[in-house]
Amino acid sequence: MTQVPISLAILRNPGGWRLISDGGLVGDYAYRVDAEEAALRFAAASSGAGRTIEILLQQPGGELRPFSQAGGVR
Repeated sequence: MTQVPISLAILRNPGGWRLISDGGLVGDYAYRVDAEEAALRFAAASSGAGRTIEILLQQPGGELRPFSQAGGVR
């Protein structure tokens, strides 16, 4: 049985950035770096669920691309 990944998305929001998961809103952040760090913390806390964690970052053109950080989650 194939496991469905846990999806997190870091999105532009009026006045800042928003982090959402497939379960709903995680939080709103004034700065992108804060949303990125929250996504990495969420991913680390969820890693015991046995599912792959996918983090997507909204690009300037609106498209979502995989977020990766050296040694981070994809």
